[in-house]
Amino acid sequence: MHHLDAEELKNLKIFRDLLPDEWTEVYALLNRQKIIEGEQLIREGEQAHTFFIILRGHFMIHYGDGRAVTLNKKGDIIGWSSVIRPFQYTANVTALTAGEVLSIPGDRFLELLQKNAELGDKLVKRVNELVSKRQAID
Repeated sequence: MHHLDAEELKNLKIFRDLLPDEWTEVYALLNRQKIIEGEQLIREGEQAHTFFIILRGHFMIHYGDGRAVTLNKKGDIIGWSSVIRPFQYTANVTALTAGEVLSIPGDRFLELLQKNAELGDKLVKRVNELVSKRQAID
């Protein structure tokens, strides 16, 4: 496992509002993962099991209807279906370049969001902000 720089990660938009004890709980779930060019992170229709946060790299989200969005900002999120019913991925995601992501097991993330309502509200609000920006681009 790669060393995670807690200070650097704490400043990602999704985590910015967290209190120290909330951050500690979230940080425990994070895994840093290297991605190779061409790697498919997500397949549409599959059971959604992982939530990703981009650290670096370019990732294409392509939908069944032909729409596509490229994400490349540090802190962009992929795989939010892992914490939203029916827990199925709604698009394919492919790495256009080598990169690095934070991955969070969806089931453990969801458990944390449900266990701590205040933390859940903060994170879901941030997820909604990040995702609605993306839909405005589509």
